[in-house]
Amino acid sequence: MIKNKILLVDDDSQVLEILEDLFSDDYECILASSGKQAIQLFIENHDIAVVVMDIKMPIMDGISAGRAIKQENSNIPIIFHTGYPGDYDEDKLERDEQPFDYIQKGNSSTRLIRSVNNAVDNYTVKQNQFEIVTHAEQTYGIIGRSEKMLEVFRLIKKVSASSTKIMILGETGTGKELVARAIHNNSDRKNNRLCIFHCNHKSPDIIESELFGHTKGAFTGAVSDTIGVFEYGDNGTIFLDEIGDLDVTTQAKLLRVLETGEYQKVGSPQMKKTNVRVLCATHKNLQNMVDKNKFREDLFFRLKGITILLPPLRNKKEDIPILIERFKNKLTIEKGLSPIVFDNSAINMLLEYDWPGNVRQLYDTIESVIVLSDSDLIVKEDIEKYLNQEPSTVAKLKLSDRLKELERTLIVEALVETNFNISKAAQLLEIERANLSKKIRNHNIDISLLKN
Repeated sequence: MIKNKILLVDDDSQVLEILEDLFSDDYECILASSGKQAIQLFIENHDIAVVVMDIKMPIMDGISAGRAIKQENSNIPIIFHTGYPGDYDEDKLERDEQPFDYIQKGNSSTRLIRSVNNAVDNYTVKQNQFEIVTHAEQTYGIIGRSEKMLEVFRLIKKVSASSTKIMILGETGTGKELVARAIHNNSDRKNNRLCIFHCNHKSPDIIESELFGHTKGAFTGAVSDTIGVFEYGDNGTIFLDEIGDLDVTTQAKLLRVLETGEYQKVGSPQMKKTNVRVLCATHKNLQNMVDKNKFREDLFFRLKGITILLPPLRNKKEDIPILIERFKNKLTIEKGLSPIVFDNSAINMLLEYDWPGNVRQLYDTIESVIVLSDSDLIVKEDIEKYLNQEPSTVAKLKLSDRLKELERTLIVEALVETNFNISKAAQLLEIERANLSKKIRNHNIDISLLKN
């Protein structure tokens, strides 16, 4: 089993020996006896997951060394481990250096071990998420960093290698077709065809003909033999979009193909065979349709397989800023046009909107405001005018916002009550100090301002 690397830094060789003994069973320990050596070793070892840093060292102290290491990798967690806690303002260190934790030497080793374990887990998750997000954008063409989208990316990776049937659920505009393309392009059928068939807005006769093909003279206007999707996509993948719109008769014929691989062209008694992987998608609740006898139960269970649920944009708003950035660059810089800037008021407006049309509507909105604007700077009024949204409606405080505000208030009250001692405030709130420090940063709580 490959161990994660941790960098242990201390100018006292005995302390280094103790730290190595403490962590060597679980981690590959890299030792540095000075700040300068720590920086060099960090540069040489790109896969270090956490740094345990002494502060008071000659020539270059741990604070300066930590800053230099952060310049190499801003995400690396640094745990300050000092024997001189009184020599440093803990709150100033927290504010200026943002360490993962701050631990006094000589205390129980249990806390240091727990802090290192948490830091390694935190960093590993972030690195894995970065790799997943980058791969999804470059390989799938799907953009997102939210936890909900990370789960979608993980599912795509898992199911692509199998031949199992996939049901892709989500509202209109959430990117169901992109997911289908991603699954096909990463499967062992990728060198064969991906056939995309939209089941909506067509009569049953046309749908049957397009799915299975027809013979010459099968109906008025059938002037020649025609192949259908199942014949055209043989050995490949078929994506049936909006499958909830299929009529009951076509559902029965589709069920036969899925069960036996056999189908008949319209107007022909001959049975034909096909070998396809079927992916399907819908924005409808198929279970409700089954309950109302509008969708065959046996077909529902045959199609269901593994379900991939795409979240609506309103439930993953943390993805909106990166979507804005990608879309505006695609619409301007990548076309050789002048870059466009969305100021904070415009971004906040886009964040507050509920996006009933999801990602597709966001893209259309960004494209439209760029075309309509006479300036290279997009502001709130540009967005508001296009969406025709009253400011008072957009600015309503949602439950999630209220919960965040309540959490912020409780943190501030705890800090004031403990005279701004983060460790004591964490004890009062019954959470880990590192967790509280993270929440303070996330809520943009400036302790220096609170003291004044």
